[in-house]
Amino acid sequence: MGLIMNAIQSLRRLEELMGPEARKTMRFCAILALVATILLNMVPYSCGLLLEGLIHSVQEYGGFYVNSVLDQCTLVLLAVVLWFVATMHSKHKMINLALTTMRRIREALNSKMMAIPIRDIDKLPSGDLASRFTNDLPAVYRLIASDYTGFITHMTMIVAIILMMIVVSPVLAMVYIVIMPITLRIGKKITSESEEEFAAQREKVAELTTRMSDIITTHATIKTENMEKQVLEDFRDINGDFTEAFVRTHTRSGMIAPIVSIMANTGYLATVIFGAIMLYYGHLDIGMFMSFMIYVRLVNNPLTMSVKVYDGLRDEIISLDRIIEILDMPEEEETEKDEGFTIDDGTIEFKDVCFSYVPGQEILHSVSFTAESNQFIALVGPTASGKTTAANLMMGFYSPDSGSITIDGEDIHRIPHSELSRKMSAVLQNPWVFDGTIRENIVYNREGFSEEDFMEITKAVGLDDYVKGLPDGYDTQIGDDLRRLPLAQRRMLALSRALIGSPKIVILDEAVAGLDPITGQSIIERLKKSKLGRTIIIITHNPVLIEQADKVIRIEDGRVAGN
Repeated sequence: MGLIMNAIQSLRRLEELMGPEARKTMRFCAILALVATILLNMVPYSCGLLLEGLIHSVQEYGGFYVNSVLDQCTLVLLAVVLWFVATMHSKHKMINLALTTMRRIREALNSKMMAIPIRDIDKLPSGDLASRFTNDLPAVYRLIASDYTGFITHMTMIVAIILMMIVVSPVLAMVYIVIMPITLRIGKKITSESEEEFAAQREKVAELTTRMSDIITTHATIKTENMEKQVLEDFRDINGDFTEAFVRTHTRSGMIAPIVSIMANTGYLATVIFGAIMLYYGHLDIGMFMSFMIYVRLVNNPLTMSVKVYDGLRDEIISLDRIIEILDMPEEEETEKDEGFTIDDGTIEFKDVCFSYVPGQEILHSVSFTAESNQFIALVGPTASGKTTAANLMMGFYSPDSGSITIDGEDIHRIPHSELSRKMSAVLQNPWVFDGTIRENIVYNREGFSEEDFMEITKAVGLDDYVKGLPDGYDTQIGDDLRRLPLAQRRMLALSRALIGSPKIVILDEAVAGLDPITGQSIIERLKKSKLGRTIIIITHNPVLIEQADKVIRIEDGRVAGN
């Protein structure tokens, strides 16, 4: 019962995502399915009447009229053809509806991902998010395209066939119907016991996806540190847990179809025996007996399929709930923006900033400092002291729990996003690239620069020397794959992206780590020369870089230790 109520709520939400036109299409398809069910259910009854008419004609007149038989056969054939056309058209409409809805959901998910605060995104494992796109969306497609309407169609078919059974022979109908509650009771018990197992299986899929993602992205480190054996053992444990969950779920659910088949055949046998007795005593005509037996065989398929589809519906409803969970996540609170504000100097000021990723576990404690314009500032301190967290707050990725962060005197959350993205740039510890050309990766969202500026920057960071050796130069296609672009060149590309367009604030989180000393020093010297009218903050452990800084801000244990 809990699954049914949850399914109703989830399907109502799904209908909202579909839109009013989609709901009209679904109602149209439901009508077609009803018409198809009526047409199909009339065929066995018509065949029974035809057989009785033939027998009566032969007994009374010693023959039968060919034209009359052909007319009745034509009507039966017409009903079959109309049933086929209605069924195929309904399936075609539902597939198109499913494709359209999937496009809507993907667009809604993409928009939602852009609106969810980074704080909430970080709480979800990356593999779990990937699983919702790669595993849950196809399951929702199956729900819309076939299983949702399929389950309703099968249940409608069962009810319609039982009604026709009662019309043909109430006594035989009661014999068969007695078997059905037993079948449904067994099926309900099995499905109710496996609901939690389906949810557990989904969690194991997400965990397995996360671990695979980690293994792929850290493959080089695993090989370097000779951790293959340990990683394989850890993965074997997770894979074993997933396999156990999968086997438990599908072993239990796999029992349903055989049980339904056994009970259906038991009902068939019972109706054959009772039907034969009724025929012998003249309580049932041969034509109606034939019709009833056709109905018995006909109901077996929708009965078995409805249980199978119901089994799949549980998995698909869980997938739909996981999609809805993302769509229902709270969006980033929109603060009133000062649309007329522009960043002129780029002076950043922290005032008594406190911050925690997890409530009760504060990372920054009343941090206050000023990063002034026209300075090359080093943000230093031990590992995990809060340096990168401070940088994330500067870029507006998170909001402080208390205190304030201002740029040129304006609270960072009142500055329009367009102004922040245009006047602030950053190179994070793990530089990223997207599928496209090297030029597209560098230019990205920047405007107001010339080709001379472009070449000057790429030469200064050392990227131009590498690009010259590529067949297509800056038009070379790259992606977020270390094998296609070495890490050092990824850092150079990210530095080029950060510097192009003359941003007022540049934040570098270990940006030159991994580069050769000459290239790194060349980049730093260029940055120092370009600091006029610009605030440059570099997070580093390199003592050489620290010595070259105009100002050093030291953070230890989440507090400013000195500047």
